[in-house]
Amino acid sequence: MATIKFIIQSKGENTQIYLRLSLGRNKLYKRKTSLSIHSDNWSTIKGRPADNFKDVENISNTLNELNTFISKEVNNANTKGVEINGVWLQSKIDIHFNKSEIAELDYITEYGNYFIKNLKYKANDKTKKMGVSIGTQKKYQTIVNKLTAFDKHTKSRTKIIDVNLMFRIKFIDYLSEIDKLGDNTIGRYLKFVKSICLDAEKNGFKVSEQLKNFTGFTIEAPKVILNLNEIEQIKNTKFVNEAHQIARDWLIIGCFTGQRVSDLLRMNVSFIQHIQDFDFIVLTQQKTNKLVQIPIHFEVLEVLNKRDGQFPPIFSNNIDSSKALFNRHLKALTKLAGIDTLVNGNKFDEVKKRYIGGIYPKHELVSSHICRRSFASNHYASELYPTPILMNITAHKTEKMFLTYIGKEPIDYGIQLAKIWQKIGKKNKKAIKPKADLKVVGKASNE
Repeated sequence: MATIKFIIQSKGENTQIYLRLSLGRNKLYKRKTSLSIHSDNWSTIKGRPADNFKDVENISNTLNELNTFISKEVNNANTKGVEINGVWLQSKIDIHFNKSEIAELDYITEYGNYFIKNLKYKANDKTKKMGVSIGTQKKYQTIVNKLTAFDKHTKSRTKIIDVNLMFRIKFIDYLSEIDKLGDNTIGRYLKFVKSICLDAEKNGFKVSEQLKNFTGFTIEAPKVILNLNEIEQIKNTKFVNEAHQIARDWLIIGCFTGQRVSDLLRMNVSFIQHIQDFDFIVLTQQKTNKLVQIPIHFEVLEVLNKRDGQFPPIFSNNIDSSKALFNRHLKALTKLAGIDTLVNGNKFDEVKKRYIGGIYPKHELVSSHICRRSFASNHYASELYPTPILMNITAHKTEKMFLTYIGKEPIDYGIQLAKIWQKIGKKNKKAIKPKADLKVVGKASNE
């Protein structure tokens, strides 16, 4: 049974009045009502203004009306099976106090902005805390901006209920032909649009019956890496340009630490910790908020020793500029190092302003992300590097995600174990051959 109570949480003038909605154990939601009062004029016992407050009747009536409205909306939500949460409660309070807002929130762009505003109340599965990262907020803001531009282009305003399969076709066409976006970017944007609509549905807004079939997509992109021989080739190349020397050193560090460029270019000596007779680079990843400790590989140590124990300098104090310069220098230095094997990949076309698939010299496809993927690919499927250890460094949650990232099929762990035991047996000279050939009785089956 729903219980509604009005409370204040601080003392002084213009103290906010909150509505607290309890739906049972572990289902307690609290949001501002937009009303305020001096704390001296509030009765904690009654959950209303004190009797001696001159405006007691006016504010009490307003709170009573809000109580009735929220109770009715809770019953409606329970009847329809709509999820009740903090965002739902805030939306109902907003609607009650501003009747014009409900009409505006019917539009996908308006609801999108409302959705972004309330992301701070969203439960974050990764961090187990309230709210989302700034990066996630920016992604949704980009989607709302694209939807706004789409409406302007089509000279219309898209309602939430109109986000259907026909809208999907038109929006894909706009993003592809007008915005010149790549396929995977478009597919990702569609997923964000659907998330906004699903949130609107939870909050009682009508959505298209076709929304369940409104899907995003991912087109498998070619995976480009530097193998160990190519890394050695780059390492042994003499570069005259100092920027190329710096980029080369960051590349080597990246290929043996497996981190995203946003974490790679943050590394400095303060990240190094001595743990149980070993040196580690210890950092909290910006994207995942996961703490990782990476043993310092001898190739990384060689770079640090060459620079008197220091990491290479960064290209700019602005991290985005530093990333862009790193990418530019990587293409130049890999070309100078002769990394020109023809490979399948996607290259950005400056004229068409989109990525075009084709066969290109590898140096034309190199970017900062090649560091992390090369680390994962070069060490995968080796008995020296069990997959869980690699995943702990790259911070992939599942083996499936890890394998998709490097474009590999699952290894046969039985075969891998057989090879390990064979190697151990030969080393210990205890390899035992069967007295007779084993008879194969049938193909392996899980049934």
